Amino acid sequence: MTAIQTFFLQGSVSTLLSSQSSVTSCRKVSLKFTVSCCSATSPLAVVNGNVEKRPSDRTEVRIGLPSKGRMAADSLDLLKDCQLSVRQVYPRQYVAEIPQIPNLEVWFQRPKDIVRKLVAGDLDLGIVGLDTVCEYGQGDGDLIIVHDALEYGDCRLSLAIPKYGIFENVNSMKELAEMPQWTPERPLRVATGFTYMGPKFMKENGLKHVTFSTADGALEAAPAMGIADAIVDLVSSGTTLRENNLKEIERWSHRAKSGGPCRWQKVPNAAKRCT
Repeated sequence: MTAIQTFFLQGSVSTLLSSQSSVTSCRKVSLKFTVSCCSATSPLAVVNGNVEKRPSDRTEVRIGLPSKGRMAADSLDLLKDCQLSVRQVYPRQYVAEIPQIPNLEVWFQRPKDIVRKLVAGDLDLGIVGLDTVCEYGQGDGDLIIVHDALEYGDCRLSLAIPKYGIFENVNSMKELAEMPQWTPERPLRVATGFTYMGPKFMKENGLKHVTFSTADGALEAAPAMGIADAIVDLVSSGTTLRENNLKEIERWSHRAKSGGPCRWQKVPNAAKRCT
């Protein structure tokens, strides 16, 4: 599961990308070529303004697509809706082409590697979740949103705690921060796969005594196993949290504006709406 999907672009806006979007039925994106397609969704694009990161001896344009999972299938469907077919010689081949667009290479990568390679200048464009951009782009000033949002794979980043025990009457991050239990000797233990955004959000919301453990999956089990007091993870419907006796007390969703950086914004009254 991943957050609102994102188009990434690296290079000079004047030499590499010019784009326009329509909020009614169609969108146009041009990258030394023009793609016109009609769709109910609206794209979210980011440009890396530092053109010096792109090797001067590379002439082809490279786009990174997720290599597996639901987002991979949805991204291919999006391109297909735009009359763009991705052609692979072999099913497990990591490089492909879009015949309708000459001089374009398609590279299938893990989402986090798409962001890393975009920042390094090894990719020019990509489709990846906004959560991945924020986590692995880590506030890189060269990543600027220029197109707003594809609207598939929607979810939110949440802080969740048990419904029982000392947390039974805790329904906000403010109340969690004010609990006297958290000290330098006994900090709040948070399990998360977001080792950049997790600490950042906690610090911004006044939690001083916090320690983090890294995990990639099945975070909902951590509080019941006694290895964490809370988790920070992506949530879609909230069903898995509820079935594991957890409640969301803080939620963040992305707020992207054309010409701006990756941003997340607090969604109020999480506990009341999600328990």
